[in-house]
Amino acid sequence: MTERSEAVEQTRRPHPLTETLRGQLLSVGVLALVLVVHTIVAAEIWDRPWVWAGVVVVVAATGIAVLGQGPLYDARWLPALVPALDLLVIMLILGDLEVPRIAAMLAVVPAFWLGFVARRRGVVIAAAGGTAMGILMALRIAGSTGTTVTANAVGAVLVPVALTAAAFFAASYTSRLEQQQLEILERERERTALARQTVADGVLLDTIFETARIGLMLLDADGGVVRINPTLSDHPALEGTSLDHVLDGAGFLELESRRPIPLEEMPFLRAARGESFDNSRFWIARPGQDMFAVTVSSRPLMVDGEFRGSIASVDDVTDYMRMLEDRDDFVALVSHELRTPLTSISGYLELALDEDGMRPELESWLQTVQRNANRLRALVEDLLLVGEMSRGQMHLAHEPVDIRSLAADAIAQLEHRARKRDLTIAFADGPAIVLDVDGRRIGQVIENLLSNAIKYSHEGGHIGIEVGVEGADAVVRVIDDGPGMLPTEAARVFERFYRSSSARASGVAGAGLGLWICSSIVRAHGGTIDFQSEPGVGSVGSFRLPLAG
Repeated sequence: MTERSEAVEQTRRPHPLTETLRGQLLSVGVLALVLVVHTIVAAEIWDRPWVWAGVVVVVAATGIAVLGQGPLYDARWLPALVPALDLLVIMLILGDLEVPRIAAMLAVVPAFWLGFVARRRGVVIAAAGGTAMGILMALRIAGSTGTTVTANAVGAVLVPVALTAAAFFAASYTSRLEQQQLEILERERERTALARQTVADGVLLDTIFETARIGLMLLDADGGVVRINPTLSDHPALEGTSLDHVLDGAGFLELESRRPIPLEEMPFLRAARGESFDNSRFWIARPGQDMFAVTVSSRPLMVDGEFRGSIASVDDVTDYMRMLEDRDDFVALVSHELRTPLTSISGYLELALDEDGMRPELESWLQTVQRNANRLRALVEDLLLVGEMSRGQMHLAHEPVDIRSLAADAIAQLEHRARKRDLTIAFADGPAIVLDVDGRRIGQVIENLLSNAIKYSHEGGHIGIEVGVEGADAVVRVIDDGPGMLPTEAARVFERFYRSSSARASGVAGAGLGLWICSSIVRAHGGTIDFQSEPGVGSVGSFRLPLAG
């Protein structure tokens, strides 16, 4: 018997030997009843040796069953031996010619018992015993008369079949029961293991939640704050607030412009809606507290396809943002100090170049100095503008402006650079599109997009500028057929000081500020800006501004 079978046996029965004794007592009771009845009818039965042999064997079998409660407790053969001896008892009793053949049916009890406790071996023992009984009955057919002939003939066939069938069905039924119990035990083990794993996972998640060095906030499906970890609850800006009022009175501002964030774009509301996003940065201002900068990411919690809430991570980046502000202040200070001497240098260069009779090589040297001075002055102006935008000090002078005229002016301003590289610029005529914007700043955006297209296009290439209306927006697109860049790089072109690998490899000068400035200007006007590129195909820089300024 295998270990799994033993496990089932232990589960199925209080104690296998106890049941053996009980079964034996039942068999003894049935046999005793039959002998009592037979004694009443024909007392001379006790004069025959076969009956006494049967009694001796049944007493021995009962004694063995009793010993199974003590010395033979661990004997695995005992549960099968006792019913086998009972089967032998029936065979011995049938050895008496005067015992009715119907007594053979008593063997059904030990046969069933054998199939139950010994399975296939029990079926074999029962079949062997039944065959022996059938042979005994067959041998008596010749000497039988009347109905006895029929009883012996039928018994010779029926008894082996009946005993084998009884043992077989008992074994099959027991096997099915065992299999079902094994399946139940396996499911119970799986449920227990799953419950333990669930508890372990819960403890692990609680530990991670409580010990994470970034703030974690758990929101329910209605957007309510269910739980915050110590890193977040101990933050100076939140210290002392209850769970229900963790962000009461807080104002959310854009990281660079420090303008209020629209309600529908607030990260915690987006998280409550079940949105998934990464690294949304903004300032949080609360009355009586210093502003602090955070980066927020969120993931929805889905269970069986149903939204159950969200978990948001909150990382305090105030020190980093303060460091960037200090850097910007330093750059602005240096840039401001450089602007005055650069203006003086440019002025004296212009005076020097206006002098007559200058040697050609000296004039060429001065022109080179002037170009570099102008380039340095443009960089200084960009850095000053970056400082203004970072501090939210960019002022816009709104006025009605035809955006198509701004595009035409940008082309006129940069056309000479395009001709030097044998580039053609296509610009289709169309009706005026008047917007209430800062014309100088929007013109700067168009010039920057066009300047980038000229710088990075192949010589002899083509550049197209499109100005039109789409829905409620005015749209400007600058399209080139240059080398393009990878989508991962295109997604970062509006980051401050970022330059793609292809831009660095091209040797074209730049500080990585132009598109960042464009992005800030367009967003300050309530618009959106986009840049799409594909290697070997080209790039499209575009921006949208609302028609109702």
